[in-house]
Amino acid sequence: MSLLRRGSLSIDCIDEGKGPPVVLAHSSVSGNRQWKRLVERLRGRFRVLAPNLHGYGKTTAWSESRTMTVGDAVQVLLGVCEELDAPIRLVGHSWGGYLAIAAAKELGERVSHLALYEPMMPGLLRGHGRTKAWEEAAGVYADVRRLSGARDWQALAHRFTDYFNGDGAWQATSAERREIIAAQLPPNRHEWDAATPQVKTSFFAPIAARGLLLCGTKTRIVLKDVVELLRAQFPQWRTVDVPGAGHMGPLTHVDEVNSAIEAFLDS
Repeated sequence: MSLLRRGSLSIDCIDEGKGPPVVLAHSSVSGNRQWKRLVERLRGRFRVLAPNLHGYGKTTAWSESRTMTVGDAVQVLLGVCEELDAPIRLVGHSWGGYLAIAAAKELGERVSHLALYEPMMPGLLRGHGRTKAWEEAAGVYADVRRLSGARDWQALAHRFTDYFNGDGAWQATSAERREIIAAQLPPNRHEWDAATPQVKTSFFAPIAARGLLLCGTKTRIVLKDVVELLRAQFPQWRTVDVPGAGHMGPLTHVDEVNSAIEAFLDS
């Protein structure tokens, strides 16, 4: 693990292999280790960089002095990409997917491939009138703000796990794993603060990179609608529906998801 310095920002980053660069952005309440098996698959022919996002590992946590924006949060990925030679391949899951598409817009022609598994972009739901999905997302966001404000991390971990992993997932989670999830939750409110402002898919229209959109067949409407909106904006992108997977498909359906990403990055 290397520690990059970009001004006042420290970025804790896996950096393995040699070849064209691939940058992996992890989901909320996770960390760069979620990509361990994908790193192992790619490092023989790519240079694979997987940073921890704000507040994870040794990466600088977001300050409480103001509300975080996507423009703030994406600085981690832009900092990693700063000295990389093009073409750059970007991969993102959930919150990391939002940052990956934001980085692709910022980096323009330097990005050749963009692979996204269910990017968590509730602001798109507001921007395109997806009322049912937006109301569901807003309910989760309200609970995140309420429970994080009370620092009730166990209750928030319960809410988060059952929502994103499926109803009843918390009940099946071991006590040790519950503590790990709760410990990773403090950055989550800032991520929701950044992800919820209204945005339209046309904002990302300048992206010229090849695209891959992955979606689990058992995911929540919030993520399903986001993927549908991106598919409509980028009809030329490749799409993959992962049978039986939910939002945490990169962890529960590792081989299927990683195989699809690997084949796309090789294309």
